[in-house]
Amino acid sequence: MPQKSKIEVTEKVKITREYVSGKISREEAARRAKVAPASIARWARIYRQEGALGLAPTKKNRVYSSELKKKAVLEYLAGGCGLHTICEK
Repeated sequence: MPQKSKIEVTEKVKITREYVSGKISREEAARRAKVAPASIARWARIYRQEGALGLAPTKKNRVYSSELKKKAVLEYLAGGCGLHTICEK
């Protein structure tokens, strides 16, 4: 079951936009949102990939095809790039 966010989506998007645009640091964004800096990095990654809608709460988990999963594993094992880079793809 997805965890309910302690911050409103509109505020999350606002803080993430400021961080991504370079107006505030990750630490400042984390302080404003009252979350860990790692959460801000995760929000930024999602925002870059999916836009503001990606930060909205969902009712169910994402589903990925077996083919996509296999491709990601093979790319990771080949050592072409790191885990976060593969996840962004």
